[in-house]
Amino acid sequence: MKHSIYILLIIKFLFINCSFAANIDSLQFELNKASEQEKIDIYIQLSKVNWTVSPSKGLFYANEAAELAETFGERQKQAKALLYGGVNAWFMGVYDNAIAYYQKSLFIARDIKNDRLCAYNLNNLGMVNSYLKNYDKAIEYYTESSKLIINLGDTIEHAKVVNNIAELNMLTGNLDLALEQMLSVIKTVENSNEQIFLIWLYNDIGAVYYKKNNYQQALFYYSKAINISNKIGNTLGKSVSLNSMGEVYLQTKEYEKASSCFFDALDLATNVDAQENINELYRNISDYYALIGNYKTSLDYFKYHKQLSDSILNENRIHTIVEMQSRYELETAENENQLLQKNIELQKLTLKKNKNQRTYLFITLLLTVLLIFLIYSRLLVKKHKNKVLNEKNQIINGQKIALSESLTEQKKLNETLEEQKKKLIDAKNILHETNGKLKEINATKDKFFAIIAHDLRGPIGNIQSFLTLINENINELSAEELESFMSMMESSAANTLELLENLLTWARSQRGEITFSPGWYDIKEVIEEAKGIYEFKAIAKKITIINQCKDSIICRFDRNMIKTTIANLLNNATKYTRQNGTVIINVQKDEDTIRVSVSDDGIGMNRDAMDHIFELDNRRYSTEGTEGEKGTGLGLILCREFVEMHKGEIYVDSEPGKGSEFQFSVPCRQQDRNSNIVL
Repeated sequence: MKHSIYILLIIKFLFINCSFAANIDSLQFELNKASEQEKIDIYIQLSKVNWTVSPSKGLFYANEAAELAETFGERQKQAKALLYGGVNAWFMGVYDNAIAYYQKSLFIARDIKNDRLCAYNLNNLGMVNSYLKNYDKAIEYYTESSKLIINLGDTIEHAKVVNNIAELNMLTGNLDLALEQMLSVIKTVENSNEQIFLIWLYNDIGAVYYKKNNYQQALFYYSKAINISNKIGNTLGKSVSLNSMGEVYLQTKEYEKASSCFFDALDLATNVDAQENINELYRNISDYYALIGNYKTSLDYFKYHKQLSDSILNENRIHTIVEMQSRYELETAENENQLLQKNIELQKLTLKKNKNQRTYLFITLLLTVLLIFLIYSRLLVKKHKNKVLNEKNQIINGQKIALSESLTEQKKLNETLEEQKKKLIDAKNILHETNGKLKEINATKDKFFAIIAHDLRGPIGNIQSFLTLINENINELSAEELESFMSMMESSAANTLELLENLLTWARSQRGEITFSPGWYDIKEVIEEAKGIYEFKAIAKKITIINQCKDSIICRFDRNMIKTTIANLLNNATKYTRQNGTVIINVQKDEDTIRVSVSDDGIGMNRDAMDHIFELDNRRYSTEGTEGEKGTGLGLILCREFVEMHKGEIYVDSEPGKGSEFQFSVPCRQQDRNSNIVL
């Protein structure tokens, strides 16, 4: 089966490219009348159409195209020529040369940032390494090629690369991954016009199911491949599919079906003279007769298989010799033409050189006479001018002194003006920066007041609605209903009070009324104080708050700011933790930093909410608490500002349904490694 996969790969490649052979004569005709630069494209086309006809010639044309492209600075065409050089070397079986061509082309393609050429080279490098069983290297090239094809948006080319990767995984025994990759692109191929590719894809999927011993699914996909082959008249594709179906029936011991498939496939392969396919069918038919006990006929077909294998090997050898001879003759003719052309050019250069020498001598003599005459004339004129110049120099010297003094004054004036101009520019920049900051502050203030107005209107409106409802129905409401309304009003009032407290604190912070006053405090005590603020709220929701900071840690920070920060984080944690949940406070310290974390096992949040949780306009990411508690996110903004005043950082880690962990750090310097005092 592994041998069949390699045959499928070669047949697919040949089938797609064999139609180019008809263009060789017309391209040769165009080559004879083309200019040197125009020959680049023709050489590239000749390299392309020869790789399945005479790859040695194709390699010669690829080299010619690459050399000319380099001469004219056409790097993209040079990379394309080298790519086709690699393909021709691959068909010649010179795999190390093929790799070298692909790598040179890849280097140029990367340098000129041509992602499509990069993808083609990487895919071809993957094919060569797969054939050489360098599977790790092959999958590396395929993966990189796939990424580039995805970025280019070429879905069909991407599907082909994915199928190459899948075939490689199938060869290495990773059948589940191979199947997943093939099925991931099947819809794309089915919705395209790539019917031939669809045949091979169905056959590949069937081959994976065959290897997984899922014979029913294997037969299903082989049948789909046959249906497409019948539809488009692809005899070779149908032959390959029938052969694969026969192998399945051999495994399931349905020998009559296997025989029918094998002989139908043999007729089709014979019609198109597919020697490799015929050879494999002889081997399979031999296995069939051996399994049903007809050893004589089995031996006959095995002999056919052996004879055809030897014949194919000999034909390949003869084909290689013919190609080498053709290449030698072509290269010899090209070398003779080049030598003749060079001799003609050398003769032309010699004649041109002699003519140029005579012209040069005549011009030199004429110029010498003219030069002598000019020198004599200049001497006479110069003598007269010197006298006039001496008189004018005296006048000029006087003017020069006056001008020098004037320039000095002008220079001082320019320096003064430049200095004033610089001061004006600096003042203008400062004014522009100040105006920008004022606009930003005003925009932030307007946005903030809009948020606060909206969030205050809700709970206050709720309280008003409850009071109106109670007032109008005081005699009709039961004690339970009154208690429920009062509980709701109490919750709205609490939310409003919390919002107002955070608002007042934030406003004081923005006006600079809250001063940063660090001192020496025990972080454990501050945590206990902050914990006490929300202890009753936690008990009401049956939430346990655990302070894992057992030892005193004395460090330098602003007590009120850190206490407010921890309290807000505890409030946030209890708000989004379900009943019987747990909130844990922990402290870690190292040489330079203390880190305080507040974690819960509540409802958590998604990545989008985490990315915007500390921004002013974060209310659209805010959700209700586990018992309908409202939040504005202002408390977390205060936490961020207070931590940043300490030159620290605050961040969150969360996952929906699994809780959240808020952590902030305060930079410190440890004075004594053996004590808990942190500076």
